Amino acid sequence: MAEFKHPGKKCRRRLAPLIILLFHAVFFAQHKMQAQETGQKFSLEEALEYAVRNSYETHRSRLDVEASKKRMKETVAGGLPQINSALAYLNNLELQTVLIPNFFEGKFDEKIPVQFGTQHNANFSVTVEQKIFDVSYIVGLNTSKIYQRLADQNLERTRLDVKEDVAGTYFLILVSEESESIIRSDIDNLKKTYFETKERYKEGFVEETDVDMLRISIMQLENSLHNIQKQTEVAYKLLNFQMGLEIGTAVELEDGLEEIIREFDLSETLKAQFDLSLNIDYQLTETQEKLAAMALKNEKARYWPSISGFYTYQRSAFRDSFNFFNFDKSWFRSQVLGINVRIPIFKSGAQKARVQQASIALEKAKTARIQTSQAMLLEEARIKNDVLSAYENYLNSKENMNLNKKVYDITLIKYKEGVASSMELSQANDRYLLSQSGYVKAISDLLNAKNRLDRIRNSYE
Repeated sequence: MAEFKHPGKKCRRRLAPLIILLFHAVFFAQHKMQAQETGQKFSLEEALEYAVRNSYETHRSRLDVEASKKRMKETVAGGLPQINSALAYLNNLELQTVLIPNFFEGKFDEKIPVQFGTQHNANFSVTVEQKIFDVSYIVGLNTSKIYQRLADQNLERTRLDVKEDVAGTYFLILVSEESESIIRSDIDNLKKTYFETKERYKEGFVEETDVDMLRISIMQLENSLHNIQKQTEVAYKLLNFQMGLEIGTAVELEDGLEEIIREFDLSETLKAQFDLSLNIDYQLTETQEKLAAMALKNEKARYWPSISGFYTYQRSAFRDSFNFFNFDKSWFRSQVLGINVRIPIFKSGAQKARVQQASIALEKAKTARIQTSQAMLLEEARIKNDVLSAYENYLNSKENMNLNKKVYDITLIKYKEGVASSMELSQANDRYLLSQSGYVKAISDLLNAKNRLDRIRNSYE
């Protein structure tokens, strides 16, 4: 029988790394699960920065920028030396017959048929070409640089669009959560009043309809709370999508609604001057105008001659049988160095028509730039006025809500004392709820107006 041996130190030393590895695996798995449960916390600024780095839109725009850089390299490479090689084989199944004078017999008026050449011919050549003068190439280089700038500007525009969308959704969530908080508070207060009224009904001091009316109001508020919770849940998913996060990622907003409003400085916002050159939409029209100007230059450049140089090195072999791999046979060498000059002479008016079309396109681009500049100035003034109106409406709505809250509290006291009727209490409660709704809407309008102003001014930073 084999004797059982207890594992010694050598075995324990082998097991130690496996135990440590297992411990780390369990630790990191638990840490990852806790991170998924707790989610990620973002301030508004952090959310904007994260979205700019990770959103799907900015990722596509960055790929467009990379593609424009590759196109620039392609254009530059077009003016560098081009080297091509060619290998050809020709099998003359039947040699061509030509007629020549019969100078063999001195009968020059007589024509005799002869055949020249060999059945198997092969040649190998290497050609180097280099542009020397080509106005279209120079224009193309400058146009490629402008296209690269256009891609960079489109990326910046995408970033601003992402910031506008993320900020709008961020504000939407905060407003929705504020609505939830208000409705929860209203439900708690109404439930307390409902309980007291129900007890008074049992004692015979109020009618049953008073209890029913309060119950109906509570049910309506609970339905509103349920709808807002669903909307908030969808808004969180929308925010994840806009930021480039997985839809199911738990996200927590760090900034509060009151904090954002408190940091809002109306006087500074209205006093700030609008710099049109910082507006990305106007910058894009400027770039489009430059592209149209380069297109016109390119069409005019087609009237200019172009010059290119070339060098060709060639080896040729002529065989009566297919033995090109027999290197004892000769391959005949030839070299050519030359210059090609292309001079446009007459194009039947087609090129003139293309120049005229490019000139019209340039004029349209100029008009679009001027129109955009005036439209941006008008839009900035309109949005600034919307911000002022939204802020004044916010202050009025807040004061109106506080006054209605005061009226409701007084009416509630009177109702409990038997001085006010249930109808008066219900009306006061409806006015208070309506003022709360107006207050929340005023906050939403103010934040949305500020968001639009930040977008047109490019002032998110």
